[in-house]
Amino acid sequence: MNTLIFIAGVMGLITFCIHVFAGQIDPVRPFLNSNLADIPKATLLACWHMVSLTLLLSSLSLSYIGWYNLSTYNAVVMAMSISYMLFATVFIVVGWYFFSAKVFVKLPQWVLLLPIGLLSLAGVHL
Repeated sequence: MNTLIFIAGVMGLITFCIHVFAGQIDPVRPFLNSNLADIPKATLLACWHMVSLTLLLSSLSLSYIGWYNLSTYNAVVMAMSISYMLFATVFIVVGWYFFSAKVFVKLPQWVLLLPIGLLSLAGVHL
């Protein structure tokens, strides 16, 4: 077992659950109830669910790779690691644009995403 990669996968599954359940309450429902036109609403909702699938599939992959210590998939783990670190960076940059230093409180998603990327990266190199 590669514990670091496995823990990254489990953290990803927790993040997926938070995204699907808590995310529906805070950003998704108010957005869908807004006066915005239907095409932008449909597009954002489709993107939301694409993120859901990405979180789920990458987390299941990390969990499986970590559980069975499949080092032959290190390139895949590296790609997912970089993706998660970039996802965290996007939240920080976008949040900084809207909220300045309050980004760390207003858009805390990076707190879930960055450790997944760092743990999976460490799992490949340690």
